[in-house]
Amino acid sequence: MTQTTTRNETNADGREAVVWIDRDWAVIVEQGLDCHDTVAVLDRRPAESEAIFEARTVEEIIDHDIVIVSGPCEPRTNFERAYVAMTHRPDRLVDVEPTGSMGRALPQFA
Repeated sequence: MTQTTTRNETNADGREAVVWIDRDWAVIVEQGLDCHDTVAVLDRRPAESEAIFEARTVEEIIDHDIVIVSGPCEPRTNFERAYVAMTHRPDRLVDVEPTGSMGRALPQFA
């Protein structure tokens, strides 16, 4: 995992996060209190189930007020289900289907 800051180092009240997730990795972009964007890349660990990976990703953004989610359909939907199961807050999710160009560009980022 590559991360410039963790959610525990900043106050998550009123913040938004953008999550792009697939089966093997997730990219989380959020804005810190100092108004600087931080990017966290979470890799799925060897032998880690998809459910554990999704839960680990939810933990990174669990206190955010708005979570914008994108990525391939099945991993995105599974992540959203995990998020709702852990937070009971479906109202915080904003689902965004990626365009074809977004899906091709992000794997080059990681």
